[in-house]
Amino acid sequence: MRFESLTKAFKKKLLPESEVELTGEVPFETIEGYRAHALEEIAGELEVPGFRKGKVPHDLALKKVGEVAILEEATEHFVRDFYPELVDAEKLDVVGRPNIAITKLAPGNPIGLVIRAALYPEVTLPKNWKSMGAKVALEKAEEAKDEEVAQTLEQLRQSRKQGEVVPELTDEFAKSLGAFENLEALKAQIKKGIGEEKERGAKDKRRGKIIDALLEKVTVEIPRIFVESELDKIMSQMKEDVSRFGVKYEDYLKQINKTEDELRVGFREQAAKRAKLQLTLNKIAADEKIEADQEKVAEEMKHALEHFPDAREELVRIHIETVMRNEKVLQMLESEGVK
Repeated sequence: MRFESLTKAFKKKLLPESEVELTGEVPFETIEGYRAHALEEIAGELEVPGFRKGKVPHDLALKKVGEVAILEEATEHFVRDFYPELVDAEKLDVVGRPNIAITKLAPGNPIGLVIRAALYPEVTLPKNWKSMGAKVALEKAEEAKDEEVAQTLEQLRQSRKQGEVVPELTDEFAKSLGAFENLEALKAQIKKGIGEEKERGAKDKRRGKIIDALLEKVTVEIPRIFVESELDKIMSQMKEDVSRFGVKYEDYLKQINKTEDELRVGFREQAAKRAKLQLTLNKIAADEKIEADQEKVAEEMKHALEHFPDAREELVRIHIETVMRNEKVLQMLESEGVK
């Protein structure tokens, strides 16, 4: 390790929300070793009249930005090499990018650094988590009502409207919708579909109760980076939904008289719950050695990349594997007690 002695000089402090703070000083000569590279990079990005980009002389670049700016860039280059060794030396399971703060910076003097990073949190499951599913009963779904069938038929009629003419509910109308012998067969299929939808709703409701019961007993400090990630997903989905209705996002914000920051505050609790659930599912999957079926993952990846050819393949795989693994864990929780 290049910086073994230096890693020992940094002090570690555990912070709330599963974060860690690493504080220390770096000898000036260590940072000075990165100065030439930093100066070259800054000079390559400068735009100075009379010189093409990338051709600015180093002495002119130094004069333009100053020595402190060069040292700041050199420090960033150093941290890229040093941070992985520091994390390894402290045996930290970090997630996301660290926050680097330079607290002291002057030519010839040690450079002060404060590095903050999120840690993958420890998740503690309740002792009885395996039996929680058996304690939540599946409510009997209501049967489809005649008025619900009638409402669906009316929606179908309106969807086939031509000008001012709405088709009558006849056997011919039923046949025009698919493989239905007559109107009664169409009604029977609609009634069956509504019933199946209600059954799915009852199962979803039970799943939600099991999740709530489990999360209430799970102990975990959720890193802010996890909550922010879930918030980003919620906001992205909301923007897609708004766009689907043909409304500009900026106009939607005006209609509801809120800023995006206010929306994020309103969704934070939901995001925190989603983050806690994902951490919990990850813990169970790891403990129970639950993995996604790789053949099914490959099939889903093929379909996904056909629709989104520009997507990064590794990110698509991670998403699909996570969704499939989550579903297997949830199905296990819904069983009549895990063996």
